[in-house]
Amino acid sequence: MTITNGYATLAEVKAYIDTDSTDAGDDAVIEDMVEMASRLIDRLTLRTFYARTETHYFDYCGGRGLEMDDDLLTVTTLTNGDDDTISSDDYNLLPFNRSPKREIRLKQSSTEGWEIDTDGNSEGVISVVGTWGYATAAPADIKHACVAIVVSAYHKRFGQNVEGVAQVTAAGVVITPQDIPKEAWTIINPYRKRL
Repeated sequence: MTITNGYATLAEVKAYIDTDSTDAGDDAVIEDMVEMASRLIDRLTLRTFYARTETHYFDYCGGRGLEMDDDLLTVTTLTNGDDDTISSDDYNLLPFNRSPKREIRLKQSSTEGWEIDTDGNSEGVISVVGTWGYATAAPADIKHACVAIVVSAYHKRFGQNVEGVAQVTAAGVVITPQDIPKEAWTIINPYRKRL
């Protein structure tokens, strides 16, 4: 198995556990745990820490700024409601000096304005094709939080460090928010998107 969009590698978790086991079954369980822990971090923070190429659609807005519904890293193509492509010379990505971006703002010097479509519709008529996510790769502290969650779940799998009863299924340990070590919560919490 290969870890998809995981915030830690098998080798990083095994180094933390301090094992040099070559048991393929155990490795597969750890890889599953890394994916589960990574997706749990996504759900808790309401963001992803890997880059995704996607198209997002937005309603027509009357001002110059178009607020993003997700963390934006780069814009490939910005298409207005009238199907015209807006040049990158006509807008700024905000905030200026950090990522991710939260807004596309048409420049005051631009002759562009947000448009509805030719049928008069205003819903979902502006499209942004771009790279979305908090970062192109997980920051070091998110990687550490992922490892901490996996190591905690791994130990519970064998009944270690358990306050109560560990839930073990055929797929291994089920990772839930209450299973997150305090150390990981401390790291994750500042990344939580405030709605």
